Amino acid sequence: MALSGPLSRRAALALITASAALAAAPGRAAALTETEAEGFVRQVVDEVVSLVESGKPAPEQQSGFRALFARRAAVPSVVRFIMGATWRDMSGAQQAAMEDAFLDYVARVYSELLSSYSGQRIEIGQVQDFGRKGILVTSTARGEGVEDVAVEWLVSDRGGSGPQLVDVVIEGLSMLQSQRQEFAAMLDKRGGDVDQLIADLRAG
Repeated sequence: MALSGPLSRRAALALITASAALAAAPGRAAALTETEAEGFVRQVVDEVVSLVESGKPAPEQQSGFRALFARRAAVPSVVRFIMGATWRDMSGAQQAAMEDAFLDYVARVYSELLSSYSGQRIEIGQVQDFGRKGILVTSTARGEGVEDVAVEWLVSDRGGSGPQLVDVVIEGLSMLQSQRQEFAAMLDKRGGDVDQLIADLRAG
């Protein structure tokens, strides 16, 4: 079960970048323990696997992923980081609408990514405490006939409502950072029109 060796340089850099999402987050310093963070990740993994193995139609699985992200992810902090400086210029109504549209977006993206799941198992490995930035739980996805995939999960409880997922780092690539770059490109393509971006995210 254990995954030996230090955190890879790419994953460490991705973690440092991702932790910026929590830098301005309100709330107390994390009191989360490594054991709690590991247990939380196991719960998330079990929920994801249960959903993709459910045999439900794609729209129902997508709805399930949306509910999972809303419950398990630090959505306000994540969306604030992804939107960057633009977030400060958005109205309260736009910020709330963006959080809602973001959930629609990630539900579609991750349900599509996981549509190729074919029984891979997730083995939990090293767990590292990064203080106020959160706790990183490493894991490896293994399966017959496919290459192993390293997956790191950044977990924090700084929001004050228990453990929440802040980022997922796949093979050293931060999903949080990737989405920030993607959203910046999408916003630029729309001439900085936040309302249009929100509408397009909802429409898919």
